[in-house]
Amino acid sequence: AACATNVVGNNPGCVIAADSIMINGAVPVTGSKPLVPVAATTIDMTAATLDASSHRAAGGQTGAGADPATCDAGTAPGAHGGGAGGSFGGTGGAGGNDNVGMHGGAAGAAQPTLTVLRGGCPGQPGDAAGGTAGTPGHGGGAIYLVAGTSITISSGTINASGQPGTGGAMQGAGAGGGGAGGLIAFDAPTVTSNGTVFANGGGGAEGAGANSTGRTPADPTATAAPGGAGATNAGGDGGAGAFGANAGAPGLQAGTSAGNVSGGGGGGGGGAGLIKIYQAASIGGTGTVSPPPS
Repeated sequence: AACATNVVGNNPGCVIAADSIMINGAVPVTGSKPLVPVAATTIDMTAATLDASSHRAAGGQTGAGADPATCDAGTAPGAHGGGAGGSFGGTGGAGGNDNVGMHGGAAGAAQPTLTVLRGGCPGQPGDAAGGTAGTPGHGGGAIYLVAGTSITISSGTINASGQPGTGGAMQGAGAGGGGAGGLIAFDAPTVTSNGTVFANGGGGAEGAGANSTGRTPADPTATAAPGGAGATNAGGDGGAGAFGANAGAPGLQAGTSAGNVSGGGGGGGGGAGLIKIYQAASIGGTGTVSPPPS
């Protein structure tokens, strides 16, 4: 469906309006504007996926409305330091230090009060240190569902998680930090989910050794957001992204690699996104929701 063109006033989202909305199948949610399905009566999902995550699998994707200009970039890493994770509903993990305990990136401030429709913030790149810096993960995208009577997820998934960072490559380069989770909002008198709803942070990647490349972690799931580890003997491991009640974890400090070269610091895990509820007192049903709704 195409975005509505007759929305009055400042419209920050892609509005798709109907009397009722049924969502089936897999729907990638990308572009510059967050997705805003608006139903006069009901929104129903059955065996469906709304994917506004930023991810690296299957060729990669950046979620709709991710990485807004209002993000706090934090303090970039210095020599051999890992990049910090992005922040949104929660603060990203700090970037890992070099082998003498210095130069890891510091995450920007969390922005848990929602004042504009937007996605999560990106992580920081690592420091190149003569190699190739790990790249940061994008923040997760944003979906705002509005219904006059009810929103029901009978089965399926809504995902607005952040993207993992990538590993530093050679010469002790620092790893990239994970992107923060994005936004999933429900605005209806009754909200029920027997599916999976998550906006977790992306994992931080592993720092490089003198002659090796750090590991890039897998994309977050509903119950885990691993950091990169195990590919080098001197690069710091990446911090896990935020999931559930767990905050984005810091990247670990580097060791010393061949030729007395400092390894690269691990990337920090991305902070939690936001799951927001309006009108309804809570999300009913037996589904998984991460992070906890507010």
